Amino acid sequence: MYTAYELLSINQASRDDKVIKKTKINIKKNEHQYEGKHHKINYLEIKKKKSKYMVVVFSGFNGKETEGMPGKYNYMRTLEDIKVNKLFIKDSVDNIPVYYMGENGSTGYLNDVCRLIEEKLIEMEIDKDNLILAGSSKGGTGALLVGLEIAAGHIIAGAHQLNVGTYLNSLNKKLKSMLFTKIVGHDGGDAPEILDRKFREKFLVSDAKSNFYFHGGNRDSHYVSHMVPLLRHFDDKGILYELDLRSYVGHDNVMKYFPGFFVRKVKEIITRTNLDVPNIKSHGDETEITVNVLNPQRKDDIDWAIYVYGKDGKIEKIMYNSNPVHRIPIEYEDVRSVKVFLRVNEKKVQTKEYHV
Repeated sequence: MYTAYELLSINQASRDDKVIKKTKINIKKNEHQYEGKHHKINYLEIKKKKSKYMVVVFSGFNGKETEGMPGKYNYMRTLEDIKVNKLFIKDSVDNIPVYYMGENGSTGYLNDVCRLIEEKLIEMEIDKDNLILAGSSKGGTGALLVGLEIAAGHIIAGAHQLNVGTYLNSLNKKLKSMLFTKIVGHDGGDAPEILDRKFREKFLVSDAKSNFYFHGGNRDSHYVSHMVPLLRHFDDKGILYELDLRSYVGHDNVMKYFPGFFVRKVKEIITRTNLDVPNIKSHGDETEITVNVLNPQRKDDIDWAIYVYGKDGKIEKIMYNSNPVHRIPIEYEDVRSVKVFLRVNEKKVQTKEYHV
């Protein structure tokens, strides 16, 4: 006979086995390999045809890198019930992480990951403003690195690193030597400084188009050493961000607190009123523009203005109204770009420009 505690443990183990089996089947069914210019990149793709959004998740350390253990996909179960397009991208060259940057001092992996994501956006007809990049720790660093590089609409990062070289230099001797040798090309005394500089050049930008959502623990060393310097830089440059700062000790606890924040932000992003790509086409000697809005709460609460910029420098303006279709007295071939201003309850919430 089993005790109640033993039966509970057996049932939990059985459920865990079923989850592991389901995850393995899911990976086998949806995993692909991207033939990049520099690297072959393993990624998991889950499509939702009706969704206008895509979430891309970057992986953290698995804890067994020195044993040659392949990288893992993170937050698959966390996002299981969210019906959007998803990409989970591994960070691995010869089963060694390269922080989504590259090997031997290059940016080859970064370039290939960016190209993969941009190709998927085109394939799925998703506006880059509806692209959400996310991850925690190394994955958060990857989300920031790639997101800033391609100007993703939204970046959700938990307990990321800024001074990557300094962080890697604090790890055990075998692991840091392996990582520095792969990423920098050597593990000499200047390797940490080289890697710090490489990431700081990418992160300490003067401006950014992305929306940033950061999570951290106030007694996690990563918050003080890595997040605070980046956030202060953003403050100095007037770059806006949202910070979810929780009270917990130690970097490991990010795995406990970040998933809830991650899911909450994704749900907020995909349900907010938001401009979609307008339909711009020729209509005789005029140009017809159809405004598209995602998730309108009430039609009475939203309206938009349209500026049409001609190649000759002239501007045609349509002031705020709720009519989705407008015809502009400019031939399609003479239009340079169209800018749409969205208001909700007479408050401007979004401005987007589309080049023809």
